[in-house]
Amino acid sequence: MLAEKQLHLVSWGDLRAGGGNASRVGEDLRMLLFAEGDADDGAYERLENELEAQGDLFQCAPVAVATIVAAVAEGSIPAANLATSLDVLGRIVTGYADRSEIALGNGDLREQCRAEAMKGYWSLLRVAVERDPFNAWQVARAVLAVLDEEHSRRILE
Repeated sequence: MLAEKQLHLVSWGDLRAGGGNASRVGEDLRMLLFAEGDADDGAYERLENELEAQGDLFQCAPVAVATIVAAVAEGSIPAANLATSLDVLGRIVTGYADRSEIALGNGDLREQCRAEAMKGYWSLLRVAVERDPFNAWQVARAVLAVLDEEHSRRILE
């Protein structure tokens, strides 16, 4: 799986996260994206505060978006985890750079994250039209509405 390989290529400990450095983010993403069933071991909750905390984004967020989008594109996320993974993506693309990131000259995190998410636009559309039993299609539609409301609405009608 290429998305999982991408996770291992990132120096997560060199990136900033909500709790300081992002050393745990890579492993939490791996659990969220690739663990079977409910075996995420609290990764979803931890990511909520590391990638974005109450709408504030941190340096590691664009890399996380790229990884999620790659996993969606290759179809490697277990069906039971797809809605949750897309929920994380949706929270990131609606966020804004944390004040600490702005102070460090990284105020365009929202734009970076959305640009990464747009690379997976067609894969997100595929998920949005496939009515899965876990309702990932509804979450994908919400993400698409944030990224490109006008065009996605016309395509999905």
